[in-house]
Parts: sequence; structure tokens; C-alpha cells
Amino acid sequence: MLETRNVPTHNSDQSLRYSQEQLAWLKKAKSFADRISIEDVIKADVENSFRRDLFEQACQEGLGSLPFPTTYGGSGGDYVSFCLVNEEFARRCVPIMSSLGVHVLCQEPVMRFGSEEQKQRYLLPSASGKFLAAFGLTEPNAGSDTAALETTAKLEQDAYILNGTKTFITSGASADFYIVMAKVVGEAHKPIQPRADKGTIDTITAFIVERDYPGFNIGQKFDMLGMRGYSTCELVFSDCRVPISNTLGEPGEGRKVALSSLAKGRVTIAAQATGWAQGALDALTTVLKEEISKGEIDNNLNGMASILGDMIMQVESARVLTYQAAAAIDSGDSDVTLASMAKATATDAAMKVSTDAISLISSQGLQPELLIERIFRDAKAGQIYEGTNQIQRMLIARTLLK
Repeated sequence: MLETRNVPTHNSDQSLRYSQEQLAWLKKAKSFADRISIEDVIKADVENSFRRDLFEQACQEGLGSLPFPTTYGGSGGDYVSFCLVNEEFARRCVPIMSSLGVHVLCQEPVMRFGSEEQKQRYLLPSASGKFLAAFGLTEPNAGSDTAALETTAKLEQDAYILNGTKTFITSGASADFYIVMAKVVGEAHKPIQPRADKGTIDTITAFIVERDYPGFNIGQKFDMLGMRGYSTCELVFSDCRVPISNTLGEPGEGRKVALSSLAKGRVTIAAQATGWAQGALDALTTVLKEEISKGEIDNNLNGMASILGDMIMQVESARVLTYQAAAAIDSGDSDVTLASMAKATATDAAMKVSTDAISLISSQGLQPELLIERIFRDAKAGQIYEGTNQIQRMLIARTLLK
């Protein structure tokens, strides 16, 4: 079993930080992770295999729609609770961590912009685990820049015809439906409103695409350095026919739909990255204590104390920013800049802590059972996806200069 450790890093009373309801969700996440063996964690990574069974179990325990109201099958929890679950899952490299985060990311725009019919059709089965969702934004020539999207949607009678390719889509090969961004070419079924900021016409529109729609295909599956076991792949649209009723929001609102999800998604990633950093620190602490008990290093850590102190501060700094951003979401005052700060700080911390942990204990840090090398690989991906950390810094700087 994976060893359970309480968050936060230091030994303060968690009840002073979190409500009893929030701690109950954390307890549930710990219990779920306790049932997953380290052998299963390593196997999912080595084989790059997605554990749909674990995903469905997590949804049945209320984790798949945790921060959404019970009206559409959600658990009625808050975003702080969801972040606690993600931190715990990431700390222990639970195989469904990233897919669960993206699953919630995809439900957010349906909740905010979807019609009643769409909410009934997609949110209820998503909450139960019958449906798994994926988010189709990134393209071969368009990552963080939504203006560079090349996937097109053309209206033909009662449907839009989509053409293009999405890439590096988490859960893509296993999902049942997808939130897809495309540029409308020609006329839309409703007038596309001028953008207030530039007075230009915005054609980016969001669609809900089901897996069995004609013209939709799974493309290349990726065998990556990190973030393995999440069915990451290309999505290929070749005259894919999407009913008008599956337009999400109004035509031209695609940027708004995407940003409404990605801001919260970045806080989820920050929670995951905080968990990675904590997991690497946990493993390092275990090894150092063993070496001290054997007399291989002294209690002064042979000069390592300063580095270890920095690592502890980096983890806790990431945690504070992450939960500040999560609390802002729960208060109804979601701060996009704060989300960017949390995402960049936490993923950088995870990368630094895991790198230093491997450096301090040398080849021991490469043992799969410690999870440090897995965290090292995942943390690098965390610095890149859902807006690179360079992009996050640019957004933060823009806020300062406004």
C-alpha cells in the first residue's frame, strides 16, 4: 500500500485550516488511495494504461463531480475540497488523478453555458462515471494561443461540420464526449456578436462532440515521458457532423467558455503539483531518516539542511497560493491572475523539489517505489500543459501593467 501522510507539510492542526466537510473529502481520498497498491501505480505508468475501473469507482464515491450542485448529480462540495482530493491523489500518483481533474474541467462549461437538455444529457452520467469527458483545445500549431486555432466548423443545414486535429488530449482515447473549440467559417446559426474589446468578429465556438459522431476518430496515441496512463492522444475531425443543439453557449463565445474552465483548471493543476512536491519530499524524508538511523549521515544532514529547508518552504508556499486561489473560487470571486500564480508556483516547486530530492539521494531517487522519478517526469509536464508557465508569467505581468 502507499503510505498515508497528513497534509499540510508541518504538524499544524488541519481542523484550523479546513472545515469538517473538507476534511471528510480528504479522508475519502486517502481511503481511496489506500486501496491502490504501489504495484498498480507503477504498472499503469510503465504500461501507459488508463484505469477506467478506478475512475468509475471514484465517481461512485462522489469524486467525479465533487464541486458541483446536487441538482445535476454533483456532490455539492467546494473547490477547496476538490483541491484536497487532487493533492492527495497526486502525492501518491493515483493513476486517475489527471483524468479526474479534466473530467471536472469539462463539466464546468456545461454547468455554466449548457442548455437544460445538455445538462441532463451530459452532467448526470458524468457524475456517475458512465461518461468520461475530455477537453479539445490544443492543436499541433496552437497551444496556449486560442487565436491560432485551425479546426473549423461550417454550418450545413442542422449541423456543423468540423475539420481539424487536436493533440495531447488527456483522456482522449477513452472519453465518451469532448468539449471542442473550433472556428466557425461562413455563417453561424445565430449572428456572431462583435467582441467588445476590439470590435472584431470572434468566430471561436465551443461544441460538445460525442465519441460516436460520424467523422470523429482517435488519432495518434502518445507514449510520453510523463503523465502516462491517461489515454493521451490526438482527436481527428474529418467532416465530423455535430448537431446545432450541441453548440455550447452562443456562436463566438468559445473563448469565454474555454477561459471559464481553464482558470479553475489551473487551480486544480496547482493542487496536483503541490501533491507532487509533497510526495517527493515525503519519499526523501523517509530515505534520510533511514540513513540517519543507520549512522550513514549525521543529524546535521551533512550540509543538506539548507536545501531541505528550501524544499519545505517551496511546498508550503505552493500550498498557500493554491488554497488561496481555491477559496477565491468558492467565494465567487475567482481570480484568473491568482490561478496563474498558483499554477506556476506549484508546478515550479514540484519540478525543483523532485529534482533536488533525486540529487540528494542519488540513485535511490530513481527507484520506482519511491515515486520521486515518476513525480519528476509528471512535474515537467505540469509546467507545460494548460498554459505554459512562461504564459502564466506573461498574464501575471499584464495584470501589473494594466
